[in-house]
Amino acid sequence: MKKIIFVGLLAVITTGCFKNSDLNIDPNRSITVDPSLLFAGASTQFSLLRVGELTWPVALMGQMWSSGGRWGLSQAQYDQTRVRSAWGRTYTDVLKNLSVAIKVAESAQPVNKNAVAQCKIMKAFAFAQTSLLWGDIPFTDAATGTVDLPKFDKQVDVLNGSIALLDEAIAQIDPASKGITAPSDLYYAGDMTKWRRFANSLKLRILFAMVDADPTKGTVIGQLLASGNMIAATTDAMQFQYYNQPGRQNPRYSFTAIFRGGVQSDWYCSKPVYNLLVSLNDPRIPYFYQPGPGAAANEFVALNTTEDYSPKSSLVNMNLLKSDLPEVSFSYSEQLMLEAEAIARGFAPGGFELATQRLRAGVRLSMASFGVSAAQADTYANQLPALTAVNYKTVLAQQQYLDLFMRPIEGWTQHRRSGVVGQEIPTMSTPSGAPVAGLVRRLLYRSEEINSNPNTPTGLAVDAPEWFDK
Repeated sequence: MKKIIFVGLLAVITTGCFKNSDLNIDPNRSITVDPSLLFAGASTQFSLLRVGELTWPVALMGQMWSSGGRWGLSQAQYDQTRVRSAWGRTYTDVLKNLSVAIKVAESAQPVNKNAVAQCKIMKAFAFAQTSLLWGDIPFTDAATGTVDLPKFDKQVDVLNGSIALLDEAIAQIDPASKGITAPSDLYYAGDMTKWRRFANSLKLRILFAMVDADPTKGTVIGQLLASGNMIAATTDAMQFQYYNQPGRQNPRYSFTAIFRGGVQSDWYCSKPVYNLLVSLNDPRIPYFYQPGPGAAANEFVALNTTEDYSPKSSLVNMNLLKSDLPEVSFSYSEQLMLEAEAIARGFAPGGFELATQRLRAGVRLSMASFGVSAAQADTYANQLPALTAVNYKTVLAQQQYLDLFMRPIEGWTQHRRSGVVGQEIPTMSTPSGAPVAGLVRRLLYRSEEINSNPNTPTGLAVDAPEWFDK
């Protein structure tokens, strides 16, 4: 049975009525597609979802940002248009394209193992991210083109399956050979050494999301750190670059430019983040925020969880919404702080002195990424308390949360895993008048999925913890 691949749909369509038939096949048109094109399309869509469709609701639900005039969490709960779009596009525009690209690459002679590995790494990334947002999701039956009503796999199985995909990919990588290269590889331009490092670091992130629900992952974390080959420099960072060119600009900038005339009026300073920055005497305040139109210079006013917007309310700094700002998927600062956590928790050797060194190095890099001067960053990092058995959990969680300020997806997961339900770091409260008793802890499945697929879980509330969220 021939498979006709339409580039516009980026999906495999089989024609049951004409099996093994040459009818309606243009002999001058290729019936295959270069896997690099599918990979580029999937990567672009995935980055757009991370920096666009998912940013708004997730940043509000995680209380990393606030919205002017409304207390944000309720808005995020009912702003399901973006959530529905992100769910559908993840499966159709990202995962399906990657699955097809793998099939094409595996059918080549010889097999392009590096291309297969790159696609598997991105699939693992997309599956793990989607599960940490929604919980149980289609995984085993997903994006195969053969199952109309996919089952929803348990989150633990999805995350373990994502790790297995990463292990497969890492085993296939040959840094001496070519895979998908520039311009189709929009992350590493075909550098397979960096792809392998990212795969290991992504594995580390997933393991940390799991370890409180499955303590056996602590041993795996220790083994992974001992084997090395993870992100080890700022040049190893996994990021999707945008440009100051029409059609290639960061979507957050484009939204503000098109719909707000270039005036930032949507994303505000949230109370939990601001209070944490103030309590730590953190120099990132003027780098995270800009004063509201009615405020004095260097006057910063956070929104509460109630409707207290005023002209003085501070906004997310426009410097963080620049047209050429990259979408960061994994930074060296995140890597260093995860290493610090692994050492402090006893998963890896080195003790609290080494854990403190890793933490301070990560904080310096985090501050530099926001524009803080090296002198300010050094002063602040050096005065952070040395980690101990008593304080390490709080000190690490605070800095990890702040590091992820412009990465709400990872920031929300970090907050939910930072403590047992009700004891997360930093402390957050449910807005008065909220329709649920607790903090928002998951995205809800789109109504189209519930109505069309009887396997979709029902009856879940947005404040119901996911499996990993212990």
